[in-house]
Amino acid sequence: LRPHSFRTGINASASSEIIREMKTARNVVMMLPGRDETLKDEYVILGAHYDHLGMGGKGSSSLAGDTVAIHPGADDNASGVAMMLELAEKFASGGRKPERTMIFIAFSGEEQGLLGSKYFSENPGIDLSGVNVMINLDMVGRLSGSKVLQISGVGTAEGLRELITETNDSSLIIPAFSDEGFGRSDHSSFYGKDIPVLFFFTGAHSEYHKPGDTWDLINYKGMKKLADLIYNITEKLASSPERLVFKESGPKPETTRTIRKKTVTLGIMPDFAGSINNGLRADEVFPGRPGALGGMKKGDIITAINGKTVSNIQDYMFRMGQVKYGQEITLDILRDNNKITLLIQL
Repeated sequence: LRPHSFRTGINASASSEIIREMKTARNVVMMLPGRDETLKDEYVILGAHYDHLGMGGKGSSSLAGDTVAIHPGADDNASGVAMMLELAEKFASGGRKPERTMIFIAFSGEEQGLLGSKYFSENPGIDLSGVNVMINLDMVGRLSGSKVLQISGVGTAEGLRELITETNDSSLIIPAFSDEGFGRSDHSSFYGKDIPVLFFFTGAHSEYHKPGDTWDLINYKGMKKLADLIYNITEKLASSPERLVFKESGPKPETTRTIRKKTVTLGIMPDFAGSINNGLRADEVFPGRPGALGGMKKGDIITAINGKTVSNIQDYMFRMGQVKYGQEITLDILRDNNKITLLIQL
């Protein structure tokens, strides 16, 4: 095939007017002062975003096509906000307050591109150099029968993985660790400021960003187990005399396209925790989207896009950032240990 363009001898001009409609969104911030005279000037931040998709429809990130209906967002992210409020109450009502000051934040604008957490990280009202760790709760309501909890950011400071392992009861929860500090949620805004982060996430499901994400599908007993674990981890990080030392672990937000940015997508829910090596698993493949139309199935492991290796979520986002709408790409996948190449029309 070769181009068949030609000159018509006609010049055309066009113009458009963009009308920006401004809205005000608010973060909700609560502070519990630390009790130690020295450590009270250091902080542990526990956050969760409280926005969702409203009625969905065109222009939203709803995965229910052009459906206009209430998107409850029970897991994404009423579950995280409920857990954050429960933990705030437990810390505030306990007989012994933590040594460090605790800040609890309900972020707005996460679905529009981490707007609330980005704003706070740029206008914190505190000295960010005093933040020991930021802990993010996003979609923590669907602990499955496998008991796997995805925990990202353990590589952003020495000892985080060990702290979680020694605190956790593996008969109740099985951690799936990821070192990277960058991800698709609000902790990325703090990782970009050289702050250690932890991101707790119970995993993808077929109701993600759809009207079906409802309260009756939440695993409340599972949330209680998670809340107990996260409380114990947070308490140690808020009271230990030793402070965490930040380590860069993976790319920073400024140099990486976020998964929520409006760009070309396959229409899949990636395994953000990086549970496997040398590839990226599709935890969900949404009907009617390029991946599904091209033959992708849930559980497929992407190993290359257009012949270029995909080893993790960062590789995937970078490769997808290089392709364009309408382009045809090749996708190398592993399915049941068999290598398959798919042709995908974006």
